[in-house]
Amino acid sequence: MKNKGEILASVLRKYDDCLFFLHNTREFSIVEKIMNEGFIFENQLLQSTDQVNPNQPIEITYFLLHRKEYGPYTVVIAIPKDIYRIYSDISDKNNTGIEEVITITEPRLSENDELIYTLSPRHILGYFNTLTTEFSRNLKWDNTFNNTDFRSPSRKREKQGRRK
Repeated sequence: MKNKGEILASVLRKYDDCLFFLHNTREFSIVEKIMNEGFIFENQLLQSTDQVNPNQPIEITYFLLHRKEYGPYTVVIAIPKDIYRIYSDISDKNNTGIEEVITITEPRLSENDELIYTLSPRHILGYFNTLTTEFSRNLKWDNTFNNTDFRSPSRKREKQGRRK
């Protein structure tokens, strides 16, 4: 019998041309919002997600166990490697963080003076329900979506401290 990590890994291997980032949440309403409106994250994508390799099911199993306290729904971000390479090249060329390239909205400051970005729902592959071990695909996911076709990246932003 396969464990949850092996089950999710077998789903992700069908999309082997992608890089995968996982994020857990407790509420299904949040999953729906992410799939419809995009994934909002603070500062860096890797601070809100864990990058996993579907060829390493033990890694996914570890993630699911380690993050289970955050909730039973695992949102799967899947960005095709070719698109991610474009984002990375533009980031390097413009001397900016990759978050400035992948965001679909202008970055804004949070209450903690951290930059807030939004990843397109077209990069959200779907979600994995760890209680039922079922994967549901996001109908908005688009393996050809390139954010830079719609939005030019900003120059690197410096966080501005609050004035006293």
